[in-house]
Amino acid sequence: MLKGRKLKLLLGMVAGGYIIKTPEPYDLIEKGLILPLSHQLPPEFSHKCALWMIKLKIPPRNDLYKPNMLRTTVFGMHFDNPIGLAAGFDKDCEAVSGLQRLGFGFIEVGSVTPLPQAGNEQPRLFRLLEDKAIINRYGFPSKGADVAAKNLSPWSIPFVRVQVEQVPDFDQFKQFVKDKEFNTPPPPLGQKEISQGYEKTFQVKSKFFQNFIERYLLPSTCKVGINLGINKTTNNPTNDYCVGIEKLGEFSDYIVINVSSPNTPGLRDLQRKSQLEKMLRHISRRVKNKNKAYKNTACRAFLLKISPDLSDEYLKEVIEVVMNPSFGVGGIIVSNTTISRPDSLVNSNKSERGGLSGPPVKNLSTEMIKKVYRLTDGTIPIIGCGGVSSAEDAYEKIRAGASLIQLYTGLVYNGVGLVRRMKTDLCKLVGRDGFINVQMAVGADVPDVSNKTFQDIFKRFEKFHRSFIQLPPSPLLGSVLEPPKSGFNDESSSNNNGDSSVEENDKDNPLPEDD
Repeated sequence: MLKGRKLKLLLGMVAGGYIIKTPEPYDLIEKGLILPLSHQLPPEFSHKCALWMIKLKIPPRNDLYKPNMLRTTVFGMHFDNPIGLAAGFDKDCEAVSGLQRLGFGFIEVGSVTPLPQAGNEQPRLFRLLEDKAIINRYGFPSKGADVAAKNLSPWSIPFVRVQVEQVPDFDQFKQFVKDKEFNTPPPPLGQKEISQGYEKTFQVKSKFFQNFIERYLLPSTCKVGINLGINKTTNNPTNDYCVGIEKLGEFSDYIVINVSSPNTPGLRDLQRKSQLEKMLRHISRRVKNKNKAYKNTACRAFLLKISPDLSDEYLKEVIEVVMNPSFGVGGIIVSNTTISRPDSLVNSNKSERGGLSGPPVKNLSTEMIKKVYRLTDGTIPIIGCGGVSSAEDAYEKIRAGASLIQLYTGLVYNGVGLVRRMKTDLCKLVGRDGFINVQMAVGADVPDVSNKTFQDIFKRFEKFHRSFIQLPPSPLLGSVLEPPKSGFNDESSSNNNGDSSVEENDKDNPLPEDD
Protein backbone atom coordinates (compact mmCIF):
# COMPACT_ATOMS: atom_id res chain seq x y z
CA MET A 1 0.00 0.00 0.00
CA LEU A 2 1.11 3.55 -0.70
CA LYS A 3 1.79 5.66 2.36
CA GLY A 4 0.35 9.19 2.61
CA ARG A 5 3.43 11.01 1.33
CA LYS A 6 3.91 8.73 -1.66
CA LEU A 7 0.22 8.93 -2.51
CA LYS A 8 0.41 12.72 -2.53
CA LEU A 9 3.47 12.57 -4.77
CA LEU A 10 1.68 10.23 -7.16
CA LEU A 11 -1.36 12.52 -7.33
CA GLY A 12 0.91 15.53 -7.84
CA MET A 13 2.67 13.69 -10.63
CA VAL A 14 -0.63 13.01 -12.40
CA ALA A 15 -1.80 16.62 -11.99
CA GLY A 16 1.53 17.92 -13.27
CA GLY A 17 1.29 15.68 -16.32
CA TYR A 18 -2.09 17.13 -17.23
CA ILE A 19 -1.01 20.75 -16.69
CA ILE A 20 2.24 20.53 -18.65
CA LYS A 21 1.59 20.38 -22.39
CA THR A 22 5.16 20.46 -23.72
CA PRO A 23 7.69 17.60 -23.59
CA GLU A 24 10.74 19.39 -22.16
CA PRO A 25 9.29 20.45 -18.76
CA TYR A 26 7.62 17.06 -18.48
CA ASP A 27 11.04 15.42 -18.94
CA LEU A 28 12.30 17.31 -15.89
CA ILE A 29 9.36 16.11 -13.79
CA GLU A 30 9.81 12.60 -15.14
CA LYS A 31 13.52 12.43 -14.29
CA GLY A 32 13.26 14.26 -10.96
CA LEU A 33 10.04 12.80 -9.59
CA ILE A 34 8.25 10.13 -11.62
CA LEU A 35 11.15 7.74 -12.23
CA PRO A 36 12.66 7.92 -8.70
CA LEU A 37 9.20 7.39 -7.20
CA SER A 38 8.35 4.51 -9.53
CA HIS A 39 11.60 2.75 -8.59
CA GLN A 40 10.50 2.78 -4.95
CA LEU A 41 7.30 0.93 -5.82
CA PRO A 42 7.03 -2.82 -6.45
CA PRO A 43 8.02 -3.43 -10.10
CA GLU A 44 4.74 -4.90 -11.30
CA PHE A 45 2.64 -2.24 -9.54
CA SER A 46 4.87 0.45 -11.05
CA HIS A 47 4.29 -1.08 -14.47
CA LYS A 48 0.52 -0.90 -13.97
CA CYS A 49 0.75 2.76 -12.88
CA ALA A 50 2.76 3.66 -15.98
CA LEU A 51 0.25 1.88 -18.22
CA TRP A 52 -2.61 3.69 -16.49
CA MET A 53 -0.96 7.11 -16.97
CA ILE A 54 -0.39 6.48 -20.67
CA LYS A 55 -3.92 5.17 -21.10
CA LEU A 56 -5.21 8.48 -19.67
CA LYS A 57 -2.87 10.37 -22.05
CA ILE A 58 -1.06 12.14 -19.21
CA PRO A 59 2.38 12.42 -20.89
CA PRO A 60 2.50 15.18 -23.57
CA ARG A 61 2.35 14.26 -27.24
CA ASN A 62 5.71 13.44 -28.79
CA ASP A 63 4.56 12.15 -32.19
CA LEU A 64 4.29 15.43 -34.12
CA TYR A 65 8.05 15.55 -34.86
CA LYS A 66 8.50 13.48 -38.03
CA PRO A 67 11.90 14.11 -39.64
CA ASN A 68 12.14 12.95 -43.25
CA MET A 69 15.55 11.47 -42.50
CA LEU A 70 13.96 8.81 -40.29
CA ARG A 71 10.99 7.83 -42.48
CA THR A 72 11.35 4.32 -43.80
CA THR A 73 9.45 1.62 -45.66
CA VAL A 74 9.36 -1.96 -44.31
CA PHE A 75 6.90 -4.81 -44.99
CA GLY A 76 5.38 -2.56 -47.68
CA MET A 77 4.32 -0.02 -45.03
CA HIS A 78 5.52 3.51 -44.33
CA PHE A 79 6.91 4.18 -40.84
CA ASP A 80 7.44 7.71 -39.51
CA ASN A 81 10.61 6.50 -37.80
CA PRO A 82 12.28 3.13 -37.09
CA ILE A 83 11.85 3.28 -33.28
CA GLY A 84 9.21 0.94 -31.85
CA LEU A 85 7.88 -0.32 -28.54
CA ALA A 86 8.53 -4.00 -27.86
CA ALA A 87 5.78 -6.37 -26.76
CA GLY A 88 5.19 -6.85 -23.04
CA PHE A 89 4.29 -3.35 -21.92
CA ASP A 90 0.62 -3.37 -22.97
CA LYS A 91 -0.28 -7.03 -22.73
CA ASP A 92 -4.05 -6.61 -23.19
CA CYS A 93 -4.10 -3.74 -25.70
CA GLU A 94 -5.52 -1.28 -23.16
CA ALA A 95 -3.50 1.84 -24.00
CA VAL A 96 -2.94 1.69 -27.76
CA SER A 97 -4.11 5.25 -28.43
CA GLY A 98 -1.95 6.66 -25.61
CA LEU A 99 1.14 4.70 -26.68
CA GLN A 100 0.83 5.90 -30.28
CA ARG A 101 1.26 9.49 -29.08
CA LEU A 102 4.66 8.94 -27.46
CA GLY A 103 6.61 9.33 -30.71
CA PHE A 104 7.13 5.70 -31.74
CA GLY A 105 7.04 4.74 -35.40
CA PHE A 106 5.24 1.57 -34.36
CA ILE A 107 4.11 -0.19 -31.21
CA GLU A 108 3.71 -3.89 -30.50
CA VAL A 109 1.07 -5.01 -28.00
CA GLY A 110 0.71 -8.39 -26.31
CA SER A 111 1.59 -11.13 -25.93
CA VAL A 112 -2.07 -12.10 -26.25
CA THR A 113 -3.18 -15.69 -25.64
CA PRO A 114 -6.44 -17.20 -26.98
CA LEU A 115 -7.86 -17.90 -23.52
CA PRO A 116 -7.39 -15.91 -20.29
CA GLN A 117 -4.58 -17.06 -18.03
CA ALA A 118 -2.93 -15.65 -14.92
CA GLY A 119 0.67 -16.34 -15.88
CA ASN A 120 3.30 -17.39 -13.36
CA GLU A 121 3.11 -16.71 -9.63
CA GLN A 122 4.27 -13.39 -8.21
CA PRO A 123 6.84 -12.02 -7.70
CA ARG A 124 7.75 -12.39 -11.36
CA LEU A 125 9.36 -9.06 -12.26
CA PHE A 126 12.72 -7.90 -10.86
CA ARG A 127 14.75 -4.74 -11.34
CA LEU A 128 18.53 -4.84 -11.53
CA LEU A 129 19.06 -1.15 -10.80
CA GLU A 130 22.87 -1.10 -10.95
CA ASP A 131 22.77 -2.92 -14.29
CA LYS A 132 19.74 -0.96 -15.60
CA ALA A 133 18.27 -4.33 -16.52
CA ILE A 134 15.14 -6.37 -15.80
CA ILE A 135 14.45 -10.05 -15.24
CA ASN A 136 10.89 -11.23 -15.84
CA ARG A 137 9.14 -14.58 -15.69
CA TYR A 138 5.62 -13.37 -16.43
CA GLY A 139 4.59 -16.47 -18.36
CA PHE A 140 2.12 -14.74 -20.73
CA PRO A 141 -0.41 -13.28 -18.28
CA SER A 142 -3.34 -12.35 -20.52
CA LYS A 143 -7.04 -11.58 -20.33
CA GLY A 144 -7.48 -13.44 -23.60
CA ALA A 145 -8.02 -12.62 -27.26
CA ASP A 146 -11.68 -11.65 -26.79
CA VAL A 147 -10.82 -8.93 -24.26
CA ALA A 148 -7.97 -7.68 -26.46
CA ALA A 149 -10.33 -7.48 -29.45
CA LYS A 150 -12.84 -5.56 -27.35
CA ASN A 151 -10.14 -3.10 -26.26
CA LEU A 152 -9.11 -2.58 -29.87
CA SER A 153 -12.59 -2.49 -31.43
CA PRO A 154 -13.24 1.26 -30.98
CA TRP A 155 -10.14 1.81 -33.13
CA SER A 156 -10.88 -0.81 -35.79
CA ILE A 157 -12.18 0.92 -38.95
CA PRO A 158 -11.68 4.63 -38.27
CA PHE A 159 -8.71 3.39 -36.20
CA VAL A 160 -5.84 5.85 -36.07
CA ARG A 161 -3.60 3.12 -37.50
CA VAL A 162 -5.58 2.99 -40.77
CA GLN A 163 -3.33 4.57 -43.40
CA VAL A 164 -3.92 8.15 -42.23
CA GLU A 165 -0.96 9.21 -44.38
CA GLN A 166 -3.02 8.34 -47.48
CA VAL A 167 -5.47 11.22 -47.00
CA PRO A 168 -4.74 14.70 -48.44
CA ASP A 169 -7.08 16.94 -46.44
CA PHE A 170 -9.63 16.88 -43.66
CA ASP A 171 -12.74 16.77 -45.87
CA GLN A 172 -11.38 13.74 -47.71
CA PHE A 173 -10.37 12.28 -44.36
CA LYS A 174 -14.01 12.35 -43.20
CA GLN A 175 -15.15 10.83 -46.51
CA PHE A 176 -12.34 8.27 -46.25
CA VAL A 177 -13.58 7.08 -42.84
CA LYS A 178 -17.21 7.14 -43.96
CA ASP A 179 -16.69 5.16 -47.18
CA LYS A 180 -13.88 2.95 -45.83
CA GLU A 181 -11.88 3.46 -49.04
CA PHE A 182 -8.44 2.29 -47.98
CA ASN A 183 -6.74 1.61 -51.29
CA THR A 184 -6.27 5.10 -52.74
CA PRO A 185 -2.85 6.72 -52.22
CA PRO A 186 -3.24 10.53 -51.95
CA PRO A 187 -0.44 12.67 -50.41
CA PRO A 188 0.29 12.81 -46.66
CA LEU A 189 -2.16 14.46 -44.29
CA GLY A 190 -0.55 17.18 -42.19
CA GLN A 191 -1.25 17.32 -38.47
CA LYS A 192 -2.21 21.03 -38.65
CA GLU A 193 -4.72 20.30 -41.40
CA ILE A 194 -6.48 17.75 -39.18
CA SER A 195 -6.56 20.17 -36.24
CA GLN A 196 -7.93 22.99 -38.40
CA GLY A 197 -10.43 20.58 -39.89
CA TYR A 198 -11.76 19.68 -36.46
CA GLU A 199 -12.01 23.38 -35.56
CA LYS A 200 -13.87 24.07 -38.79
CA THR A 201 -16.27 21.21 -38.15
CA PHE A 202 -17.10 22.28 -34.61
CA GLN A 203 -16.95 26.03 -35.39
CA VAL A 204 -14.70 26.57 -32.35
CA LYS A 205 -11.56 28.72 -32.45
CA SER A 206 -10.55 28.68 -28.80
CA LYS A 207 -6.99 27.79 -27.79
CA PHE A 208 -8.36 25.42 -25.16
CA PHE A 209 -10.24 23.40 -27.76
CA GLN A 210 -7.20 23.30 -30.03
CA ASN A 211 -5.08 21.93 -27.16
CA PHE A 212 -7.81 19.40 -26.39
CA ILE A 213 -7.83 18.26 -30.02
CA GLU A 214 -4.05 17.92 -30.14
CA ARG A 215 -3.93 16.00 -26.87
CA TYR A 216 -6.86 13.62 -27.34
CA LEU A 217 -8.31 13.55 -30.88
CA LEU A 218 -5.55 14.20 -33.40
CA PRO A 219 -4.95 10.92 -35.26
CA SER A 220 -1.55 9.24 -35.21
CA THR A 221 0.17 7.42 -38.06
CA CYS A 222 1.97 5.04 -35.67
CA LYS A 223 1.67 1.42 -36.82
CA VAL A 224 0.38 -1.36 -34.53
CA GLY A 225 1.68 -4.92 -34.31
CA ILE A 226 0.12 -7.67 -32.20
CA ASN A 227 2.30 -10.29 -30.52
CA LEU A 228 0.63 -13.69 -30.14
CA GLY A 229 1.43 -16.27 -27.46
CA ILE A 230 0.03 -19.66 -26.51
CA ASN A 231 -1.82 -20.87 -23.44
CA LYS A 232 0.30 -22.74 -20.94
CA THR A 233 -2.02 -25.77 -20.97
CA THR A 234 -2.51 -25.98 -24.73
CA ASN A 235 -2.01 -29.21 -26.64
CA ASN A 236 -2.07 -27.49 -30.02
CA PRO A 237 0.18 -24.40 -30.25
CA THR A 238 -0.53 -23.95 -33.96
CA ASN A 239 -4.24 -23.65 -33.28
CA ASP A 240 -3.58 -21.06 -30.54
CA TYR A 241 -1.72 -18.83 -32.99
CA CYS A 242 -4.42 -19.30 -35.63
CA VAL A 243 -7.14 -18.34 -33.15
CA GLY A 244 -5.19 -15.17 -32.33
CA ILE A 245 -4.93 -14.29 -36.03
CA GLU A 246 -8.66 -14.85 -36.59
CA LYS A 247 -9.70 -12.71 -33.62
CA LEU A 248 -7.08 -9.95 -33.75
CA GLY A 249 -5.68 -9.88 -37.27
CA GLU A 250 -8.10 -7.19 -38.45
CA PHE A 251 -6.74 -4.74 -35.86
CA SER A 252 -3.06 -5.21 -36.71
CA ASP A 253 -0.63 -3.87 -39.25
CA TYR A 254 1.49 -6.95 -38.61
CA ILE A 255 1.32 -10.11 -36.49
CA VAL A 256 4.18 -11.59 -34.46
CA ILE A 257 4.47 -15.31 -33.73
CA ASN A 258 6.31 -15.51 -30.41
CA VAL A 259 8.16 -18.83 -30.21
CA SER A 260 11.00 -17.65 -27.99
CA SER A 261 9.76 -16.63 -24.54
CA PRO A 262 11.79 -18.51 -21.91
CA ASN A 263 8.89 -18.43 -19.41
CA THR A 264 6.44 -20.84 -21.08
CA PRO A 265 7.44 -24.53 -20.94
CA GLY A 266 8.09 -26.06 -24.36
CA LEU A 267 7.62 -22.81 -26.30
CA ARG A 268 11.22 -22.54 -27.49
CA ASP A 269 11.01 -26.10 -28.86
CA LEU A 270 8.77 -24.65 -31.60
CA GLN A 271 11.92 -23.10 -33.11
CA ARG A 272 13.04 -26.55 -34.26
CA LYS A 273 12.88 -26.90 -38.03
CA SER A 274 10.34 -29.71 -38.31
CA GLN A 275 7.87 -28.15 -35.88
CA LEU A 276 8.38 -24.66 -37.27
CA GLU A 277 7.67 -25.75 -40.86
CA LYS A 278 4.50 -27.56 -39.90
CA MET A 279 3.25 -24.63 -37.81
CA LEU A 280 4.08 -21.86 -40.30
CA ARG A 281 2.34 -23.68 -43.13
CA HIS A 282 -1.00 -23.32 -41.31
CA ILE A 283 -0.32 -19.82 -39.98
CA SER A 284 0.66 -18.49 -43.41
CA ARG A 285 -2.66 -19.62 -44.84
CA ARG A 286 -4.63 -17.88 -42.07
CA VAL A 287 -2.68 -14.64 -42.47
CA LYS A 288 -3.23 -14.55 -46.24
CA ASN A 289 -6.95 -15.12 -45.83
CA LYS A 290 -7.24 -12.38 -43.21
CA ASN A 291 -5.22 -9.93 -45.28
CA LYS A 292 -7.32 -10.66 -48.37
CA ALA A 293 -10.57 -10.21 -46.41
CA TYR A 294 -9.50 -6.70 -45.37
CA LYS A 295 -8.14 -5.70 -48.79
CA ASN A 296 -4.52 -5.45 -47.66
CA THR A 297 -5.32 -2.92 -44.90
CA ALA A 298 -4.79 -5.31 -41.97
CA CYS A 299 -2.47 -8.16 -41.04
CA ARG A 300 -0.13 -7.12 -43.83
CA ALA A 301 2.78 -9.25 -42.61
CA PHE A 302 3.58 -11.86 -40.00
CA LEU A 303 6.92 -12.04 -38.24
CA LEU A 304 8.81 -14.60 -36.20
CA LYS A 305 10.37 -13.61 -32.87
CA ILE A 306 13.42 -15.71 -32.07
CA SER A 307 15.61 -16.33 -29.04
CA PRO A 308 19.12 -14.87 -28.58
CA ASP A 309 20.18 -18.21 -27.07
CA LEU A 310 19.89 -20.19 -30.32
CA SER A 311 23.05 -22.03 -31.35
CA ASP A 312 24.47 -21.29 -34.80
CA GLU A 313 23.20 -24.66 -36.03
CA TYR A 314 19.62 -24.05 -34.90
CA LEU A 315 19.74 -20.46 -36.14
CA LYS A 316 20.64 -21.64 -39.66
CA GLU A 317 17.69 -24.06 -39.60
CA VAL A 318 15.32 -21.28 -38.54
CA ILE A 319 16.61 -19.01 -41.32
CA GLU A 320 16.16 -21.79 -43.88
CA VAL A 321 12.50 -21.99 -42.92
CA VAL A 322 12.04 -18.21 -42.91
CA MET A 323 13.66 -17.90 -46.36
CA ASN A 324 11.24 -20.42 -47.85
CA PRO A 325 8.71 -18.23 -49.73
CA SER A 326 5.95 -20.82 -49.34
CA PHE A 327 5.72 -19.98 -45.62
CA GLY A 328 5.31 -16.26 -46.26
CA VAL A 329 7.29 -15.01 -43.25
CA GLY A 330 7.65 -11.24 -43.67
CA GLY A 331 10.43 -10.60 -41.16
CA ILE A 332 12.27 -11.62 -37.98
CA ILE A 333 12.46 -9.98 -34.57
CA VAL A 334 15.92 -10.44 -33.08
CA SER A 335 15.62 -11.05 -30.24
CA ASN A 336 13.65 -12.00 -27.13
CA THR A 337 15.04 -12.03 -23.57
CA THR A 338 17.92 -14.34 -22.66
CA ILE A 339 18.30 -17.00 -19.98
CA SER A 340 22.07 -16.42 -19.93
CA ARG A 341 23.64 -14.27 -17.21
CA PRO A 342 26.71 -12.19 -18.17
CA ASP A 343 29.50 -11.99 -15.60
CA SER A 344 29.14 -8.21 -15.60
CA LEU A 345 25.84 -8.33 -13.65
CA VAL A 346 26.10 -6.74 -10.19
CA ASN A 347 22.61 -6.64 -8.65
CA SER A 348 21.64 -9.43 -6.25
CA ASN A 349 18.53 -10.21 -8.36
CA LYS A 350 20.77 -11.61 -11.10
CA SER A 351 20.16 -15.14 -9.82
CA GLU A 352 16.38 -14.90 -10.32
CA ARG A 353 14.90 -17.27 -12.88
CA GLY A 354 13.47 -15.74 -16.08
CA GLY A 355 14.41 -13.71 -19.14
CA LEU A 356 17.01 -10.95 -18.85
CA SER A 357 16.56 -7.70 -20.79
CA GLY A 358 18.35 -4.36 -20.95
CA PRO A 359 21.96 -3.27 -21.64
CA PRO A 360 23.50 -6.64 -20.63
CA VAL A 361 21.72 -8.21 -23.64
CA LYS A 362 22.75 -5.51 -26.14
CA ASN A 363 25.89 -7.12 -27.57
CA LEU A 364 24.34 -10.60 -27.70
CA SER A 365 21.37 -9.25 -29.65
CA THR A 366 23.46 -7.11 -32.00
CA GLU A 367 25.77 -10.00 -32.91
CA MET A 368 22.74 -12.18 -33.66
CA ILE A 369 21.32 -9.43 -35.91
CA LYS A 370 24.56 -9.50 -37.92
CA LYS A 371 24.37 -13.29 -38.22
CA VAL A 372 20.76 -13.18 -39.41
CA TYR A 373 21.53 -10.35 -41.84
CA ARG A 374 24.35 -12.41 -43.37
CA LEU A 375 22.33 -15.64 -43.49
CA THR A 376 19.43 -13.90 -45.23
CA ASP A 377 21.68 -11.81 -47.54
CA GLY A 378 19.81 -8.76 -46.29
CA THR A 379 16.61 -9.86 -48.04
CA ILE A 380 14.43 -10.39 -44.94
CA PRO A 381 13.61 -7.32 -42.80
CA ILE A 382 14.91 -7.52 -39.22
CA ILE A 383 13.52 -5.77 -36.16
CA GLY A 384 16.36 -5.38 -33.68
CA CYS A 385 15.40 -5.70 -30.04
CA GLY A 386 17.49 -6.00 -26.90
CA GLY A 387 19.42 -3.47 -24.85
CA VAL A 388 18.36 -0.31 -26.68
CA SER A 389 18.60 2.66 -24.28
CA SER A 390 19.85 5.45 -26.57
CA ALA A 391 20.08 6.57 -30.18
CA GLU A 392 23.61 5.14 -30.29
CA ASP A 393 22.31 1.69 -29.31
CA ALA A 394 19.56 1.91 -31.94
CA TYR A 395 21.96 3.06 -34.65
CA GLU A 396 24.38 0.24 -33.83
CA LYS A 397 21.60 -2.28 -34.47
CA ILE A 398 20.54 -0.52 -37.68
CA ARG A 399 24.10 -0.64 -39.01
CA ALA A 400 24.20 -4.33 -37.99
CA GLY A 401 21.25 -5.04 -40.29
CA ALA A 402 18.03 -4.07 -38.47
CA SER A 403 15.49 -2.13 -40.54
CA LEU A 404 13.53 -1.25 -37.39
CA ILE A 405 14.37 -1.38 -33.68
CA GLN A 406 12.37 -1.88 -30.48
CA LEU A 407 12.89 -0.89 -26.86
CA TYR A 408 11.14 -1.53 -23.56
CA THR A 409 13.55 -1.76 -20.61
CA GLY A 410 15.11 1.55 -21.73
CA LEU A 411 11.81 3.28 -20.93
CA VAL A 412 11.87 1.91 -17.37
CA TYR A 413 15.14 3.70 -16.61
CA ASN A 414 14.88 6.73 -18.95
CA GLY A 415 11.16 7.53 -19.21
CA VAL A 416 8.92 8.17 -22.21
CA GLY A 417 10.92 11.28 -23.16
CA LEU A 418 13.62 8.89 -24.36
CA VAL A 419 11.77 8.37 -27.66
CA ARG A 420 11.82 12.06 -28.57
CA ARG A 421 15.49 12.41 -27.63
CA MET A 422 16.36 9.29 -29.62
CA LYS A 423 14.76 10.67 -32.79
CA THR A 424 16.75 13.90 -32.55
CA ASP A 425 20.04 12.11 -31.85
CA LEU A 426 19.43 9.44 -34.49
CA CYS A 427 19.09 12.13 -37.17
CA LYS A 428 22.50 13.47 -36.14
CA LEU A 429 24.10 10.02 -36.33
CA VAL A 430 22.62 9.27 -39.75
CA GLY A 431 23.77 12.63 -41.12
CA ARG A 432 27.22 12.26 -39.56
CA ASP A 433 27.87 9.13 -41.62
CA GLY A 434 26.78 10.74 -44.89
CA PHE A 435 23.42 9.02 -45.27
CA ILE A 436 20.41 11.06 -46.32
CA ASN A 437 17.95 8.57 -44.86
CA VAL A 438 18.17 5.94 -42.13
CA GLN A 439 17.13 3.24 -44.57
CA MET A 440 20.50 3.59 -46.32
CA ALA A 441 22.38 2.82 -43.09
CA VAL A 442 20.83 -0.64 -42.68
CA GLY A 443 23.59 -3.26 -42.66
CA ALA A 444 26.44 -0.75 -43.11
CA ASP A 445 28.57 -2.67 -40.59
CA VAL A 446 28.16 -5.92 -42.54
CA PRO A 447 30.11 -4.97 -45.69
CA ASP A 448 30.14 -8.46 -47.21
CA VAL A 449 26.37 -8.13 -47.58
CA SER A 450 26.00 -4.34 -47.83
CA ASN A 451 28.43 -3.98 -50.76
CA LYS A 452 26.65 -6.69 -52.67
CA THR A 453 23.19 -5.24 -52.16
CA PHE A 454 23.95 -1.50 -52.34
CA GLN A 455 22.29 -1.10 -55.74
CA ASP A 456 19.11 -2.70 -54.39
CA ILE A 457 19.24 -0.47 -51.31
CA PHE A 458 19.58 2.62 -53.45
CA LYS A 459 16.76 1.61 -55.79
CA ARG A 460 14.45 0.92 -52.83
CA PHE A 461 15.34 4.27 -51.30
CA GLU A 462 14.82 6.16 -54.56
CA LYS A 463 11.37 4.59 -54.99
CA PHE A 464 10.54 5.39 -51.36
CA HIS A 465 11.83 8.95 -51.77
CA ARG A 466 9.71 9.58 -54.85
CA SER A 467 6.51 8.04 -53.50
CA PHE A 468 6.41 9.43 -49.99
CA ILE A 469 8.83 11.78 -48.29
CA GLN A 470 9.56 14.49 -50.91
CA LEU A 471 12.89 15.60 -49.45
CA PRO A 472 13.88 19.27 -50.03
CA PRO A 473 16.92 19.92 -52.26
CA SER A 474 20.15 19.07 -50.49
CA PRO A 475 23.83 19.13 -51.41
CA LEU A 476 23.94 15.44 -50.44
CA LEU A 477 21.47 14.48 -53.17
CA GLY A 478 23.99 15.15 -55.88
CA SER A 479 26.36 12.48 -54.57
CA VAL A 480 23.81 9.91 -53.48
CA LEU A 481 24.76 7.55 -56.30
CA GLU A 482 28.15 7.08 -54.68
CA PRO A 483 28.18 4.72 -51.69
CA PRO A 484 28.98 6.50 -48.40
CA LYS A 485 32.53 5.95 -47.19
CA SER A 486 31.24 4.38 -43.98
CA GLY A 487 29.88 0.91 -44.63
CA PHE A 488 30.83 0.48 -48.31
CA ASN A 489 34.34 -0.02 -49.66
CA ASP A 490 36.00 1.60 -52.66
CA GLU A 491 35.91 -1.57 -54.73
CA SER A 492 32.13 -1.83 -54.60
CA SER A 493 31.87 1.92 -55.33
CA SER A 494 33.92 1.58 -58.52
CA ASN A 495 31.93 -1.48 -59.57
CA ASN A 496 28.64 0.35 -59.08
CA ASN A 497 29.84 3.44 -60.97
CA GLY A 498 30.92 1.26 -63.86
CA ASP A 499 27.68 -0.64 -64.17
CA SER A 500 25.99 0.47 -67.41
CA SER A 501 22.62 -0.94 -66.34
CA VAL A 502 22.62 1.30 -63.29
CA GLU A 503 23.46 4.33 -65.44
CA GLU A 504 20.57 3.55 -67.78
CA ASN A 505 18.19 3.28 -64.84
CA ASP A 506 19.45 6.63 -63.53
CA LYS A 507 18.68 8.27 -66.88
CA ASP A 508 15.13 6.96 -66.77
CA ASN A 509 14.59 8.00 -63.15
CA PRO A 510 16.92 10.91 -62.34
CA LEU A 511 17.04 12.33 -58.85
CA PRO A 512 15.85 15.92 -58.28
CA GLU A 513 18.40 18.51 -59.30
CA ASP A 514 20.13 20.62 -56.66
CA ASP A 515 19.22 24.28 -56.43
